[in-house]
Parts: sequence; structure tokens; C-alpha cells
Amino acid sequence: MYNTILLAAALQRWERYSAHALAAREVAAALVQPTSKRLHVLSAYEYEYLPQMSELSLAMRAQFEQESKQRTDALMMQKLEEYVAPLLADGITVEKILRVGTARDVIVQVATNIQADLVIIGSHSKRGLLDISLGGTAQHVSRHAPCTVVLVSPKP
Repeated sequence: MYNTILLAAALQRWERYSAHALAAREVAAALVQPTSKRLHVLSAYEYEYLPQMSELSLAMRAQFEQESKQRTDALMMQKLEEYVAPLLADGITVEKILRVGTARDVIVQVATNIQADLVIIGSHSKRGLLDISLGGTAQHVSRHAPCTVVLVSPKP
């Protein structure tokens, strides 16, 4: 039914995985075609803002920023590897995709680039009343993705 499935998981801010990311992973595993067993798993993340350090030279600040980015990249790769491990154990072929940028934009861009038939994303919000039923990222993706979007919430 769906040939190209994109599972978008927010992994950056979690020590382990959110209940939403785990529920979305379960849904993705259930929807992968038994014949193709192929799934694209995306995690978009942003580099943390570093405060101005006027006591450092420009060269030292640039080196510090570069090292911080490399640590973040390595941590995100490790988190993604651990997140997809159960899928791989189930015999599902996973294409891991890490992208730096705003999740809402990156998810739509990747879905377009890989010509996804389906995007699976966890839906939650910890913000204001306007986003109670749908998180800002999920809301944006559901409106702008070039394909069907499945919003997943964990069981209470």
C-alpha cells in the first residue's frame, strides 16, 4: 500500500525516547510492507545556542563551536542508531536520516525529496492552548507534507 514511509522522530531533547516517538515507531513497523521491509527514519535537530564568550578569541570561539557541533552530531547519530535497533532486529531495512534544521521544515523537505507516500509523526504539545490537540511541528507537517500524514499519540 505504502512504498515509501518516512518516520519522523524527535530524539534531541530526550534522554531516552518520548512515549510519542515509541508509539510512532510501533505504528511504522506495523505499516511497513512485508515484501519491501524498508523504512526511512528521520530525526531533525538543531545546534544549541552558545552564549557570547567575549573573553575568547575568534579562533578559539570558532573551534569551541565546531567541537560543540561535532559532539551534538555524534550524540544524535548514537540516539538514532539506538532508536532504530528494534526495527532492524525485526528485519526491517532502515535508511537513517539526520538533518540539522527546524523539524517542521526538515520533515516536509525530506518527505518531498524521497517522494514519501506516508509520513508518521508523534503528535503532542507542551505549549499553549492553541496547540493543545496538535503540536506545532505535527500541525505544520500535516498541512504541508506532499503525502498522507499519520499523527500518533501513545496510549494513556
